[in-house]
Amino acid sequence: MLPWLALAHARPVDEPVEEVIVYGDDFARWDHTRWLLQSEIVVPIGMSMASDQNKAFKSYAFQVRAVIGCEKDVKLSKHRWEVSCEIEDIGLLATSEDRWRRERDRELVQGVLDDVDLRMTGARVQMQVDDEGGITNFDIEGIDADNVRERQIQETTRQMMSRVMAGFHLRIPAHAQRSGTWAEYRSELMDLPSLTASRGTSTLVHGVAPYGDELQIVQTRGEGVMIVNLPNLAQDPWSPPPPEVSGAPSTVGLNGASPVTPLTVTGGGPGASVMREGESALEASFAMKVEGVAVFRKSTGIMSERVWNCVGLPTAGSARNVGPYRNIGRITMIGQDDHPDVGPSTQVSWPGRPMEGLPVWLSIEDMPGPGPG
Repeated sequence: MLPWLALAHARPVDEPVEEVIVYGDDFARWDHTRWLLQSEIVVPIGMSMASDQNKAFKSYAFQVRAVIGCEKDVKLSKHRWEVSCEIEDIGLLATSEDRWRRERDRELVQGVLDDVDLRMTGARVQMQVDDEGGITNFDIEGIDADNVRERQIQETTRQMMSRVMAGFHLRIPAHAQRSGTWAEYRSELMDLPSLTASRGTSTLVHGVAPYGDELQIVQTRGEGVMIVNLPNLAQDPWSPPPPEVSGAPSTVGLNGASPVTPLTVTGGGPGASVMREGESALEASFAMKVEGVAVFRKSTGIMSERVWNCVGLPTAGSARNVGPYRNIGRITMIGQDDHPDVGPSTQVSWPGRPMEGLPVWLSIEDMPGPGPG
C-alpha cells in the first residue's frame, strides 16, 4: 500500500479539522516547481504505442515515471492561469500480450518505446488551472502532428499524461477552508482514457486534517459509475484480446476501505480487436472507487505530494470482454537540483504473470517512496 494511503484508512474524513492556511499566491504550486510523477495504469481498452516508423503495439498495462518542470505561462484572468510543464525525463514500462516471445517482436516493441521516450522527452504539458486547484484544460505541445498518424500519436500521448497527472486536480473551495470537508461531483480523477471523453457520475468526499506541526493532509474517498464508448473493431491477428483479470482490487468506498490487493492479469492469443475508425455505439460502464491523500506544508500552503488509487470494474450491463481499469499514482514535489532516476523505457511482464526473458512487473505500491514520518 502507498505510504500515505494508510492515513486514509486510519483517519475518518469527518473528524474535527483545522482550517487550511490561505496564502497570497493561489498558483504558487506552478511557479518554477519540479515534480516526480509515478503512475501505474491498467486500461480496459488497449492503448496503441506507435513510432514514427509506422510500427506499433497495443498495451493494456503500463507504468510511467517522469520528472517535469512547471511554470506559470499566461495569466488568463484573476482566477485562471495557463501553465506549462516540460517533461525533463521519462521512463515507460509497457506490456504487450503477444509481442514478446520472438526476438524480432521484442525488438519492435523496444524500438517503439525508444521512439516514444525520445518524442516525449522535452515535450510540454499545457494546462489551464484555476485558483481553487482545478485543471480545466489539458494538452500536449511539442509533438509533431502533421498527418493522421502523428495526430493519433499525439492524442495517445495526451491521454496517457492526463491520467498520469490526474492527481494534480484537487479543488479546495473557499468555504471548505473553514468547514474542513466538502463533496466533489464528477471528478477528473475518475475519468477514463477515451477519444470522446468518458462520462458518468461520481461523488468524492474530501476532508482536511492536521498531521503534526508542519503538515496538513486532505483525505479523499469516493465512488461512481463511468461510461466510455468502445472503439470500432476489426480482427487483427497480431493484436491481443482484452486481458482477463483475477484478484480483488481496492474496495474503498465512502464508508471505509479494505486492503488493496494487486490485480493479476491473464489471457492471450491472437484474433483481437484494434481501433480502425473512431468509436462505436457500444458502451462499457465501470463501477469506480477511489481513495487518496494529499499533503500540504503549512509553511508554504503548497501541495507537496499526493497519492491515489482509482479502480473501475465492469458492471453487469457493460459490453462483454472488457477488462478493468486501474490508476495508481504518486506525485511528489522535488528540488531544483534533484535528479531522480526514472529508469529505462522497456517491455515488462504482465502484472502477476512472469514472462520468460522479460523483467517482472513491480507495482509502485511495493516501491519505497515518501510517506508519513
